[in-house]
Amino acid sequence: MPGKIDLSPNASVRMISVNTDNVACAYLANLYIPIFSLEKEKVLRRYEVHNQISGIHFAHAKKNVIYAVDDSFGLHVFDIRSESKKKFRLNPECENHNVVSTAFSSNDQTIAVSSSTFAGGISDVRGSRRRQENHENVISLYDARYPTNPITTYYKRHKSSVTTMEFYQNGDFLITGDSSGAIKSFDCQLRDEDNACRWERWTTKPISKVGIINKRIVYGMSGREEATVFYDSKGSLEVLYGSVSKTENGGGDSKRSNALFKKPEWCIGLIKGVNDDIPLVAVHGVAKETFISLTAINQEGHRQSTPLLSYEGHSRDVKCMTATSEFLLTGGDDGKVVVQIANFKNPKFGSDALPNHHPLILNRAKLAGIEDYGNPTSSEASEDVVRDSEAPSSSESSKKTSSSSSLLASESPKPEKSKFENSEDSTSSESANPLKMCSEGKIKKRKDERGGDAEKKEDEEAVESKKPKIEEN
Repeated sequence: MPGKIDLSPNASVRMISVNTDNVACAYLANLYIPIFSLEKEKVLRRYEVHNQISGIHFAHAKKNVIYAVDDSFGLHVFDIRSESKKKFRLNPECENHNVVSTAFSSNDQTIAVSSSTFAGGISDVRGSRRRQENHENVISLYDARYPTNPITTYYKRHKSSVTTMEFYQNGDFLITGDSSGAIKSFDCQLRDEDNACRWERWTTKPISKVGIINKRIVYGMSGREEATVFYDSKGSLEVLYGSVSKTENGGGDSKRSNALFKKPEWCIGLIKGVNDDIPLVAVHGVAKETFISLTAINQEGHRQSTPLLSYEGHSRDVKCMTATSEFLLTGGDDGKVVVQIANFKNPKFGSDALPNHHPLILNRAKLAGIEDYGNPTSSEASEDVVRDSEAPSSSESSKKTSSSSSLLASESPKPEKSKFENSEDSTSSESANPLKMCSEGKIKKRKDERGGDAEKKEDEEAVESKKPKIEEN
């Protein structure tokens, strides 16, 4: 069963970050930053800020340090071991600014900040001169050690507001997405924007999230409806699946994707998958429903007909998510953070104890063939979504599950059974805390099989050892 941490009864959770000690921080819409433990499931301390926060990040090397950037170019630095906090003014020369999103590099060196308006303080290619110019949709890069002046600025490539950004694992490359549907990647070691832009693609809908799966695979979510996945190597970019074009006006390497989420479905992002045959898992749900589902996506972008796991989520809209190698965290308008095990090899994965383990069943063939990305009719929605009250019986459900599994097997090699199904131990309700489940380690080694005589002898010895105590009593 997933863990739930109540951060606020009346404030939305807008963003989350986690360090290597499984201590997390979040930003609440009421201008508070709570620090909470995943293990203890409680808030350790809270910081108050005076401006809306546009990005919050744990440092990687200094795991007790948090960097938070507000919408007025203020950089807040917190040490969670104490009440100490510092505030800097990023680029004091800039005016009329509004920070939209931020990213923090894995080497703790660079802070990337996107702003919808930016006036003054634009660094030129040489870095030694400044031009007092007004620009929109600017990405500015700062050295975390000396954050008062930008290293450089990129202001020509994005024509619309940058809504999301993330650094690659190498700490140098940056992927960004904007409200026009553009996804771009920059080499932040280069000052000149034209040289720094590594590649760019366009989709038909605003980008709600970009993310990094591993060193080479990155993705973008178009309006919470379609996942576009790229294989990004140094020399080339391959679109694995997703409807994208090389030019702003269309044309290029567009591919059809079956990783679609037709309303009332929504998808908040992707996480690392089960194995090489099923490399990605979608984190999604259904509008006005309280559960979150994890559904496997194979190499061709085909979703499994039945989720790997569905579990109790948020009573209101989900606003953010983040994932580590072990855990998936989601934050919502209900002021709660839900923690679920994201390591599919963990024996405790899936121990949610829900009566209906797979409440979401969709007609994938219909989704794969649709041409229109608009809202479905009410009849279409009722055909695609099976509510809990309409859930099939256990015998019918098992038939559907087996048929969908055979369909997936025909598309790609079937993963090992043990990676998907729950062990007998995983159904136990000993602990509802995913961190406590994970801390129990890998699957316990089973006892060596012994012959009947050996077991009998062992039992007799145990009885003999107890006899003196019984006689004394």
